[in-house]
Amino acid sequence: MKYKAFTIALLSLLGGMASEVLAQAVRSINQLNKTTVEVVYEGGKQMTIDFYGDNIFRLFRDDAGGILRAPEATPPAKILVDNPRRPLQGGLRIEQSVEQFLVKTVSSVVSIDLRTGLMEVKTLGQNGASSVLQQTAPLTFKKGAYELAFQAKPDEYFFGGGVQNGRFSHRGKKIDIVNTNSWTDGGVCSPAPFYWSTAGYGILCNTFTPGAYDFAADRPNEVQLTHDAPYLDMFVMIDSTPVALLNDYYQLTGNPVLLPEFAFYEGHLNAYNRDYWKETDDQQRGILFEDGKYYTESQPRALTEAI
Repeated sequence: MKYKAFTIALLSLLGGMASEVLAQAVRSINQLNKTTVEVVYEGGKQMTIDFYGDNIFRLFRDDAGGILRAPEATPPAKILVDNPRRPLQGGLRIEQSVEQFLVKTVSSVVSIDLRTGLMEVKTLGQNGASSVLQQTAPLTFKKGAYELAFQAKPDEYFFGGGVQNGRFSHRGKKIDIVNTNSWTDGGVCSPAPFYWSTAGYGILCNTFTPGAYDFAADRPNEVQLTHDAPYLDMFVMIDSTPVALLNDYYQLTGNPVLLPEFAFYEGHLNAYNRDYWKETDDQQRGILFEDGKYYTESQPRALTEAI
């Protein structure tokens, strides 16, 4: 009886896995207008791929049936500028092979595997197509959040995420996209749902919800992106240099404020006149300064209690 029960449970599990794989298979891909295509999966779900330029496209998928829309924020806020699009130089082309659908512009290719629904993005150059981004697992929605996974190449490094205190290179680490209101090492303030890779791509998650980005920390050679959002809304940018990727980001979100020269001054993000350094003999707790002595950072008790 135990063997029979185990066999039934195993067949049920395999059947569930098979149906999940089948649901991710691609049934068709249709061009909706000059910049947009719609991917239709065997399970009936749909994903929109909308190009904002030859090398920038938006992925949108809402399994509850919602249409393309701006993310909600309280108080109201916007991520995109009023006119974030640039014309496609050669339009869109859709091609189909035995194994995949291809959506092409003059500089990039988005391929969708017919069997698994997994996406790969390539850049087109003089030496042909070169892969820059490869999805490693199907998009999943669980408890009002989504998770998306990409390949992390052995020599690939990741940067961004807004103000991640004490960190700038994120390979082998996990960062939070949420304001922890902590201005010390390891804290997050002014987070941004954007990162870029030395492989030649950048990603902007078009959401105000909290998220977490794992850059091959939990799973070797894999990037995992999660946001507390019930639908996927994400921009992918393809470019060869960090400067070009940042310019792609600015195309979508607007240029940063350039202050006049007289407005610059020496300082740091936690620039409040509330701390002082006290000499200590405790080398475990203290920080060694240039004068050869150890100091601890302190604050007046009244100010600490007020904060």
